[in-house]
Amino acid sequence: IAKEESDKIDALIIDTLQQGCNFRVEAGAGSGKTYSLNKVIEWIQANKLSEYRRNKQNVVCITYINAAVDVIAERLASDSFILPSTIHAFAWNTIKQYQSTLINIIKEDKNLQPTEGDFFEVTKVQYTLGHRYKENGVQYLYHDDVITLFTIFLDNAKFRRVFSDKYPLILIDEYQDSFKPIIDRFVEYFIDKAIGPQFGFFGDAWQTIYQSNKACGLIDHKNIIEIKKGANFRSAPKIVDLLNTIRPD
Repeated sequence: IAKEESDKIDALIIDTLQQGCNFRVEAGAGSGKTYSLNKVIEWIQANKLSEYRRNKQNVVCITYINAAVDVIAERLASDSFILPSTIHAFAWNTIKQYQSTLINIIKEDKNLQPTEGDFFEVTKVQYTLGHRYKENGVQYLYHDDVITLFTIFLDNAKFRRVFSDKYPLILIDEYQDSFKPIIDRFVEYFIDKAIGPQFGFFGDAWQTIYQSNKACGLIDHKNIIEIKKGANFRSAPKIVDLLNTIRPD
């Protein structure tokens, strides 16, 4: 029964994806969220390869930790147009080519300037180990710096046009732990206006675990279709009964 119910939901997710609508898969623990995400990835690979390759576009699958990125990457061809990535790596890859703009932003914002390193003028910005310092004129960014810089770029209309052309579909796993400043801009500039990339969010707002680290929690908007996964494949009936008492919805 659980599998039949889950298959119906997975078919609904694919149908929503085909319609080009933004969607949010709300899936509690044990409901097969990762399975649904993988089904979406498989469908995209099978049905969108020629279109995205022709347009030189990429689908991005953002997840919170490197281990999850590796799991997704194992299912993809080495030259896949689907890019699994952490949000930090994705943010950096979208802005790293704009070196002159990065240097100017850093020069104007003391909060982005290092307190250690040499006295050479910054001639290049790099992100490797997530520790902020300057060496031989190269400024290395702290993890939070990358998020801050990405949000600054998203505030630029020209960057958003380039961004939308490059990434027509963005899938976000464990969406509830995404950085709120980024999600707020995705909503304001793209979702609210019904333009730009199509977004697919997978997660469970009840499982937000980084609330003290600017996590967004529930993403609710009229232009995002909510799809609930109500089955539970993992837990004994007593646990399911308890969860249903805690979470009657």
